[in-house]
Amino acid sequence: MPHLEIAHFKLYVSLLQSLSLIITVAFLLVQTPVTRVLFNIEKSFRKQIYLGLFFGIVSIAGTYLGEPVGGAIANIRDIGAISGGLFGGPLVGLIAGLIGGIHRYTLGGFTALPCMLATITNGFAAGLLYKYRNEEIFNPSRGMLFALAAESYHMLLVIVLAKPYSKALQLVNIISGPMILINAVGVGLFLLVIKASYKEKEFLSALTAEKVLEITEKTLPVLSKGLTYETAGITAKIILKNTNLDAVGITDTQKILAFCGAGEDHHKPGDKFHTAATKEAVKKGEIVMMYTKDQIGCSEKKCPLESGIVVPMKSSDGEVFGVLKLYRTKPYSMSLLDMEIAKGLADILSTQIQLNRIEKEKKLRMVSQLRALQARINPHFLFNALNTIRYMVRKNPEEGYDLLFKLSVILRETLERSDNFVKLSEEIDFVKAYLAIEKARFGERLETVFNIDEDVKEIDIPSLILQPIVENSVKHGFSPSVKKLKIEVSAYARFGVLYLGVSDTGKGIKKEKIAEILNFNEHSRSVGIRNVCERLENLYGDKFQFKITSKPGKGTKVTIGIPYEGARKWLLERLSLTTKSRQEKK
Repeated sequence: MPHLEIAHFKLYVSLLQSLSLIITVAFLLVQTPVTRVLFNIEKSFRKQIYLGLFFGIVSIAGTYLGEPVGGAIANIRDIGAISGGLFGGPLVGLIAGLIGGIHRYTLGGFTALPCMLATITNGFAAGLLYKYRNEEIFNPSRGMLFALAAESYHMLLVIVLAKPYSKALQLVNIISGPMILINAVGVGLFLLVIKASYKEKEFLSALTAEKVLEITEKTLPVLSKGLTYETAGITAKIILKNTNLDAVGITDTQKILAFCGAGEDHHKPGDKFHTAATKEAVKKGEIVMMYTKDQIGCSEKKCPLESGIVVPMKSSDGEVFGVLKLYRTKPYSMSLLDMEIAKGLADILSTQIQLNRIEKEKKLRMVSQLRALQARINPHFLFNALNTIRYMVRKNPEEGYDLLFKLSVILRETLERSDNFVKLSEEIDFVKAYLAIEKARFGERLETVFNIDEDVKEIDIPSLILQPIVENSVKHGFSPSVKKLKIEVSAYARFGVLYLGVSDTGKGIKKEKIAEILNFNEHSRSVGIRNVCERLENLYGDKFQFKITSKPGKGTKVTIGIPYEGARKWLLERLSLTTKSRQEKK
């Protein structure tokens, strides 16, 4: 008995030493960037294969770290198979079990077959238990309980399948206690190491998100002006001030746009790149980590920068248009948090700059559309207006003068206006001037009514948004059967939306014709309405309304709905919301 107790004690000590080594190596491995990728929660088939191989190697190591006992091996092999199954699922557990089990079988011995079968079935059974976890990582204490049962099953298989029976029974009497306990503790510790690594990653992600959001909030109004020497300089200073970095740089694909902190005496805006790492990041479009001064490759020998990270900034189509560079003055001092912050900031800065480009393109399109509307002053309208004014000047000089003044208002608004927005009251005055000339031409046949709520007159609206609609009513409203035309212009606000309406009592439009009008394409004849709708879409996205209702012989009504707060504020909010949305996805 004393001899058996000593054997037990030595076996416990030996297996504990092996367990300490495996857990230490596992802890170090999950800290490396390559292996950390395996231990995130995303499960792909390819990753499961890699996980199976990883835990299979752990199983093989558990065999080699075992202790020879009576022609067999007291080992911690099942730690790899069981931990793999509990963490990665059936496929991972099965692969790890097969690798560890088959390897054990090749070593021979009278327990080779039962040990192989036990490792394979334990790994697969652990994988089946994976779906019953109540959190992302299988609970370590529950893992230990399962391992206790699995190792007991292992011992039972040895007794049943190993021959001779007496030798197997004697072996189990010696190794069962140490193997069951140490393997169970090992599984619990292995899961704990993985869980700790995952929690650390969550913590780093939370810190990164908080820091990136803080910097983003401060850089958003700056980069809304685009990426220039001035905006890059302000952005670099904001990043440096809100982190514990030693230097920050921003470049385009050819030269330095901004650099502040250590080394700014020779990394100057306007200069070409000084570092080989920056050139590599721009050329390959990949993140470059620099742990030493040699890896940075600065052309200035006295440069104080010793480590850093360069992250490309890319457009939506993947083209590199610049890089963000973060530096420290000590070698090997860039942390995992620094890397996450660098990637997060580069992505957000790229998004902000891209949004600025998009908004600039939209503005150019809107200006182009406004010019197209301004150019649509109908030559026939001018000809008819001038003839009407000439007639009025002879008949009633005072009224003729008034019409001439109204025509000058129309020409000034259409030829000189460069602002996309006007007060509603200004747009109404413009429409009234237009209709006054048309009324002088058609006389009593044309009646106009304006129902404009007082509290909406100072709201900003896109210029020239009503006149094309009113012009269509005049142009298409009259017919042989319509001798008198009434046009009503209305404006009111409801639930945060400004509604503008133009209705007439003209000949009306058939349903198929309405569909044709609203089906905008390059062959569309409704250029005025198309430009109005495209401008509204550029300004308000999907938040505007444009509706045509009509009954042939009864008349037509066009209703426009736009956000009450005005386009400028709306665009700023859209930019901010889009930026935050991109951050949350990352």
